[in-house]
Amino acid sequence: MTPAEVASLVKFVNMAKQQGQSVEQGLQLAIQAMLVSPHFLFRIEHDAGAGTHPLSQVELASRLSYFLWNSMPDDQLLALAESGRLRAPGVLDSQVKRMLSDPRSNSLAGHFAGQWLETNALDDVKMDPKKFPTWGPELRDANEDRTRLFFDHIFRENLPLTDFLDAKYTFLN
Repeated sequence: MTPAEVASLVKFVNMAKQQGQSVEQGLQLAIQAMLVSPHFLFRIEHDAGAGTHPLSQVELASRLSYFLWNSMPDDQLLALAESGRLRAPGVLDSQVKRMLSDPRSNSLAGHFAGQWLETNALDDVKMDPKKFPTWGPELRDANEDRTRLFFDHIFRENLPLTDFLDAKYTFLN
């Protein structure tokens, strides 16, 4: 943390003390302020100017890991990034292949496709039981599974995105 960030949080402790509250209550306010800060909740990028800029290798490793695994980079990926070797010829490709073969990559289809295709909102869908008498939790889960398997298949087989629109196949449970 920068000294300015610390100072902004110390203000909450001082404010609590001025109001007759304990230091612990002031710390609680400071922690609450940190947890609701957009800088804590979101990754905000501050461009040093207009246009694009290259990612550092550690930023690349982090984005790759959160995209494929929905988690932080492992020791191997981070070591390559910190040593500056992640962008060496063939290294990034081999890391992507390694990461995709890891079971943690199964989260990609569930999380990414769930957000993109909004299958994670199926719990909120209220079907008319007269029009859809067989709709229930089992069918909802089956639809979510089918979509996840379909997305995962297209992704892992490196198929064209147009398959999302006009594929002549699907997955069934």
